[in-house]
Amino acid sequence: MLELGAGADILRSLGWLYIGLIAVLVVLALWLPSRWWQKLISVIGVLLVFTGPAYMRIRERSQIVDEHKARYEAAKALFEERCKTAGEKVYRTVDNVEGLLLLNVRPDDQATNRSNPNWPGAALPDERGGRAYVATFLMWEQHQDKRNPRGYLNYSPSNLAGYRYVDVKEDDGVIYRYTLRDRGNPDSMELSRSVPQGSPARYAVSFVNKIDPWDRAHWVAGTTVTITDSQTDSVIAQSTWYSFEPGLGSTEGHRSPWGFAITCPKLAWVGAPTRMFVDQVLKPKQGE
Repeated sequence: MLELGAGADILRSLGWLYIGLIAVLVVLALWLPSRWWQKLISVIGVLLVFTGPAYMRIRERSQIVDEHKARYEAAKALFEERCKTAGEKVYRTVDNVEGLLLLNVRPDDQATNRSNPNWPGAALPDERGGRAYVATFLMWEQHQDKRNPRGYLNYSPSNLAGYRYVDVKEDDGVIYRYTLRDRGNPDSMELSRSVPQGSPARYAVSFVNKIDPWDRAHWVAGTTVTITDSQTDSVIAQSTWYSFEPGLGSTEGHRSPWGFAITCPKLAWVGAPTRMFVDQVLKPKQGE
């Protein structure tokens, strides 16, 4: 603390010396020339030499601020325009659903590309990826605080169960069935994978990320989740989210850009928004 105080005193002293030097030179500029116009030119010259660079720096900084403000306002306006088309469209719901089919899975890199404006998962930056994404559909919801529209997910059984199984179409084209190895045991978080016997789940969930170059240049991202009935080949619900990074990609202070994104609609629970949407349409079967 003493060293910081001493440094501040030194800088303050140098500042006063700088001001004093300018004052001395202005006095000399007024005293040495014999004609008034020479005095005027000399004073202007002193002021230009000593204040010109500072003025240019202030002007450049102001221009940068103005440009950033203009970029921000344009990006915010674009985000607000996109948000007009965001939200849920539910055409019908289904009760007592035991399992579902995931046609694609959020990747494991959900937390590693937050400085990339074209990061595919940017619309839901806190959504879990990989096996954790699959697991969210198998978990129970804990909703004791009724002040909030939704609760949180874990492996402890409650009266708000998740699905008994989740079929996943993986990169090799094979559909695998995931279940909790010891369902009902709150200490068991291990997933079991097998090839399902018979047909996969009737209801499918998929997502498409919106990677529009214009939107991404403004740090705006979107994604749409679609629920389909494979028997009737019909869409029964859709939800679209958009996110906006108000810092426009700034990484100052070790900032992680997409980690500061705002989302519309507002997320009921940031870690598993897809599950929280899907289970309102495909309502999981309760009880054993």
